[in-house]
Amino acid sequence: MANEDQANKAREQNSRDLMKRGAHAIGVEDHGKSGWVVVAHVAPKAKLNLPSTLTVVTRQGDIDVPLVAVKSEPFRPE
Repeated sequence: MANEDQANKAREQNSRDLMKRGAHAIGVEDHGKSGWVVVAHVAPKAKLNLPSTLTVVTRQGDIDVPLVAVKSEPFRPE
């Protein structure tokens, strides 16, 4: 189970790769008892091959932060 700092570190370390794979927005969310997760927003019709976790190296050892893909339209300014 990841904490907020670990989830943010995973987001920072992997955001470029996730964007290259088709994510248009990346954030972190608290999923209650499941801990913090990285959320990758992808286009509704996108077929992406994303990992289920992102690994972060900490002083206590490697932490696997869950990655959740959410289908959503990219933001378009008016």
